[in-house]
Amino acid sequence: MRGVFWIRNFFFRVYRFIKPFKDERLNFFFLMSVFLVLIYSWRIFDLSYFKKDYWIKQVRNQFAGKIKLAPPKGAILDRNGTVLAASEKVVSFYVRPSEIKDWKLFESIILRNKKVLQEYSSLKKIPVDKLENLLLPFSWITKKDLEKAYKKKYTVVVIKKSNGKKVERKVPFVWLKKRLSVGVEESARAVRVALRIYYALSGENRFKKRYPDILGYSTEYKRVYPYAVGSTVVGITSPFGEGLTGLERYLERKKLIVGKSVVITGRKDARGRVYLGTNATLFVTKEKGKNVELTIDGNLQYIVEKVISKYGKKWHPRFINAVLMDPNTGEILAAASWPFFNYEEPEKGGPLTPRYAVAPYEPGSAMKPFVLAAALNEGLITPNTVFFCPAHYEVGKKVFHNEFHGRDVKLRAWEIIQYSDNVGIIKVAQLLGKKRLYRYYKAFGFGEKTGIELPGESPGILRNWKKWRDVDFATLAFGHNISVTTLQLAAAYSAMVNGGIYYKPTFLKAVIDDKGRVLKEFKPEPERRVISERVSKEMRRILTMVVEGGTGTATRFENFYIGGKTGTALRYNPKIHGYDKSKINATFAGAFPMTNPRYVLVVSVVEPKVPRNMLWASKIAVPIFREIAERVLLYERVAPDRKKYFIAGNGCVESVDINQDFTFKNGLQQKKK
Repeated sequence: MRGVFWIRNFFFRVYRFIKPFKDERLNFFFLMSVFLVLIYSWRIFDLSYFKKDYWIKQVRNQFAGKIKLAPPKGAILDRNGTVLAASEKVVSFYVRPSEIKDWKLFESIILRNKKVLQEYSSLKKIPVDKLENLLLPFSWITKKDLEKAYKKKYTVVVIKKSNGKKVERKVPFVWLKKRLSVGVEESARAVRVALRIYYALSGENRFKKRYPDILGYSTEYKRVYPYAVGSTVVGITSPFGEGLTGLERYLERKKLIVGKSVVITGRKDARGRVYLGTNATLFVTKEKGKNVELTIDGNLQYIVEKVISKYGKKWHPRFINAVLMDPNTGEILAAASWPFFNYEEPEKGGPLTPRYAVAPYEPGSAMKPFVLAAALNEGLITPNTVFFCPAHYEVGKKVFHNEFHGRDVKLRAWEIIQYSDNVGIIKVAQLLGKKRLYRYYKAFGFGEKTGIELPGESPGILRNWKKWRDVDFATLAFGHNISVTTLQLAAAYSAMVNGGIYYKPTFLKAVIDDKGRVLKEFKPEPERRVISERVSKEMRRILTMVVEGGTGTATRFENFYIGGKTGTALRYNPKIHGYDKSKINATFAGAFPMTNPRYVLVVSVVEPKVPRNMLWASKIAVPIFREIAERVLLYERVAPDRKKYFIAGNGCVESVDINQDFTFKNGLQQKKK
């Protein structure tokens, strides 16, 4: 109260001091005018100087609007130019149920009811058949879709005000049918005809409606997969076009298939609608996303998926992985994991997980060739070095058995791989030592991510050699106490047979434009030399002996040398705190044609549900490998490396054996099982 009193006295004193007029009323009016001028002057100064940017922004928001034009994504192609994924322009129909007074009439028009069309036909003298054809885009819309839209009536949207607060508002707008593969022109014509029929028969005045467009359409882009292969590689997008899995997600994040959005401005009306003007879009161009060419061959991918699906339905395993690579470049030609998502039957769903890259497992004896290759590369042994392999061999209070049913045998180094002898490979590993074996395992890519262009890749499990007990060291030699992915095995076998160089696996070949011009090429990346070229050649011969007379004889071809290694590992069961003899991981990793490998193929089958006498990789993984390899060789028309065919003088096709010295012939044992 004292403050108010003091201010009042202050103004009265000023008033008494300044009296330009004799009339008290004029003096009071004058002083009040001066006071108001000062206040308004200060306010104008405040708005034009201190808060200028804020108010200019507010005015622009009220009278100017922006429209963002999002371009379509680029296509994903296989190495032959076949489209694996592309953006297709589609149409979505919307309706405003709250603005439609005669819903039954509207429903009859959309469903192309003949009585309604005949009524309009007689009124406007237009043939009924012509009307039906014009309304054909609505044939995708069902009565159920219309009932659902009518019940919904509104769409609730959240609007953010200038003060930051969010409010919900009901908008008289409902999607009737989304993402239909129908022509834009046909859709626009159908909407115009439907509206004309409705307003003509209902008697409503469209110009008196708040929203005359009681029916309309919108165009957008939908991702389609025309070749319908490679779902675990290519992946899928969300309904809004965002990459969710696989290369769709990776390439979007790297901005390789995403174009540049264009933002154009225009004037707003009282309802907030933006008008660009007649010349606004004359110079607007949207930069479409670039096309990406993959290393995948769509036909080889189809072969792999077809074969593993066949055996998946036959044996019902947890999953089957298969990776086909070019060992000389690191390019992945095909990769699949059954069960997988089927593009042709999206309603059935299915896993999109690339388990060949994200699900490590114990590979078993498929690891033995790496131990032997390391020992050969270190100069500790030769392929013909003889090892004494007793029937029972104790390491750290654990007894290991050889593969000869109680017989003490002598084996050459290459025979240890041919017969997959555990005792023999333990002795090779002991000769090599823990530190060197760990170093070679790391050099072959185990325990680390390959760097493949897929999210969620697993590095597998490889503990540091300092943590290995003697028993762990022994079991590591034949693929236990280590977890690898199918992709890691494929990359490692590629390094083993291609001359000893480790290449980074990749799915990407090039970025190209719509005219086919290469904008960026992804060249093979040789990362390191793991073994010498001489040792690599010896390992090709040794792996061939597995097929010629060892555990992989079911993959033997008449015209080609095939090489590889089986791997059977028991699955750990946490319920029994140990390995379960009824559950296995079955693996076959190999290459072909072996004299000059063009392909490396790794097949892994986890927990097949088969009789106990079938629980061997030679009976589970080998048949899958053989069928894929056979179909790949036929498709690629690869020249045989085991026989040479020619036309004899009598006109008959004859053959002679070639590369006969490629295999070993000095074995010490003839396996008896």
